[in-house]
Amino acid sequence: MRLRRRIAMLDSGLGGLGVLAAVRSIMPDADVMYFADTARVPYGDRPLPQVAEFGRQIIAWLLPYEPSLIIVASGTTCAAFEQVDFRCPDVTQLGIVECAAEAAVRCTKNDRIGVVATAATADSGIFGRRLRALRSDLEVTEVGAPALVPLVEAGAWRTQEARAAVDASVRPLTAAGCDVVILGCTHFPHLERWFRESFRAGVTISDPAVACAAAAARILADAQPGTGRLEFAASGDAALFGRRALALTGIAGIAARHVDPATLSVLGRATPSGTV
Repeated sequence: MRLRRRIAMLDSGLGGLGVLAAVRSIMPDADVMYFADTARVPYGDRPLPQVAEFGRQIIAWLLPYEPSLIIVASGTTCAAFEQVDFRCPDVTQLGIVECAAEAAVRCTKNDRIGVVATAATADSGIFGRRLRALRSDLEVTEVGAPALVPLVEAGAWRTQEARAAVDASVRPLTAAGCDVVILGCTHFPHLERWFRESFRAGVTISDPAVACAAAAARILADAQPGTGRLEFAASGDAALFGRRALALTGIAGIAARHVDPATLSVLGRATPSGTV
């Protein structure tokens, strides 16, 4: 049976909207269901097995949408799924970490790559493993920046507080002489203005959204076109998510469906661990 250009996306909140925008720029006809786990954001301060369980619950909720592709638009969820060795058995699953690593390796000239991510993602070392699997001679510096996701979720991405937090987070990467820096959390490209101010000239800032969208387009190149329908769900305040998404992306008329986290937990209990 021919695949349909139907995509399910999951993130802890607003971050994955950058991936959504990149996907839509390449595949405007794609039908997308975007799930924002805003009731349980941020993920970066949580134990990875708990984050993996959240991700598994959300995928179980998304499967009735019958996606041809699931995009894990959360670096922390990618790290969590790696730790527990989880992949959806029935639908192709694409994570931002693998896409970002491949793009960064192509860009570096001095073989020093930096990663700024959530604390959980940085501590897991997932980016370093993926990068060194592609090029064993790379020098990789991974930095956790726990202050950044809450600033984006609070709508404070343009503030001086955000500017100062970004500047503090990148100092180890500047000291390491990295010429490519991966924004390893999809919330962070929403702070790109401040990242560009903080880095010296000649540093390439790598947004995983672009690479992820390109990979998704390759996977669905021969799929049956969709209608371009966008749907949203949020585990927290759905109206607030819609307002923040509008301010961040300009996407108007977002009427997100509220999904109670208790509903997700029930799905998790009904599904054997490691499967969906």
